[in-house]
Amino acid sequence: MTRGGKRLRPVLVVVGYKAIKEKVDIDHLYRAACSMEILHNGSLLHDDLIDHDETRRGGKTFHATYRNISSERGDSKEDAFDYGMTMAILGGDSLINLGAEAITAAKLDADVGMLCLHYYQFAYSNLVDGVLLEMNMIKDEEATSEMYLQMVRMKTAVLFDRSLMIGAAMARANESQLHALMEFGIKVGQAFQVQDDILGSFGDEEKTGKSTSGDIREGKKTMLVFETYEKATPAQRKEFDKLLGKEGMSDDEVDRVRAIFRESGALKACQEKMDHLRTTGQAALDKAEPPLNQKYKNFLIEMSNFLVQRDY
Repeated sequence: MTRGGKRLRPVLVVVGYKAIKEKVDIDHLYRAACSMEILHNGSLLHDDLIDHDETRRGGKTFHATYRNISSERGDSKEDAFDYGMTMAILGGDSLINLGAEAITAAKLDADVGMLCLHYYQFAYSNLVDGVLLEMNMIKDEEATSEMYLQMVRMKTAVLFDRSLMIGAAMARANESQLHALMEFGIKVGQAFQVQDDILGSFGDEEKTGKSTSGDIREGKKTMLVFETYEKATPAQRKEFDKLLGKEGMSDDEVDRVRAIFRESGALKACQEKMDHLRTTGQAALDKAEPPLNQKYKNFLIEMSNFLVQRDY
């Protein structure tokens, strides 16, 4: 968490509050806002372990760090692997609990605190279910882009919409305002993940702080993959199926998969889909009644524009 990151989720909690009530009249808004950043980082420890990732935000992942510590003290390769895995599981569990504690320690009114905890628990359970769906999609030949967007809604977008709703709940937003912020969070969260998929194959590793070949080597079902299946010629599809997720892929083979993403039109289609999700989410903000604070509504629109244009 000290390595940086975009800090989107706690920012969304604060903006969700101020979009309803600009003047902060509770004591611990920012403590409660930390909850979703802590939950997010706890999930990353588990996610990096599941994906066997070695880098995160320009440094070693949590399990790799503790695996190396174990190796340096003379443990066997197998014992070092088990130690790193154990520490990542326990570390993630500890953070997820700490995130909930950030809400309970915020000294909110009882009804508001319970609602915020409900949103937090909803986010966590959906996140887990989203990862389960993602893992099963890898081997599911009947998986579709619609299934992918549902997975993204559960795994990624839920932290966007529930962050906004936690903030808005602390400001005692009504159902119309909560629903508008939820719809914005879902659509923009999905757009964010599509851009993340693009950066996962076409980004600059120095800027993203993580591998840009991992998704291809693992055969992960991203929107780029679904659009390739939809748009590739038979010859491109045949070559693509042979390469994606191939054991021991060479750098040239990874580059060839990237070329198929471009040549098939999949990359362009992903960019168009991402833009549609973004604009749909932005339009949802207009549904709030009474209207959201214009200053913070504009902030959300500008932020969503940034998220689909970012290079890290």
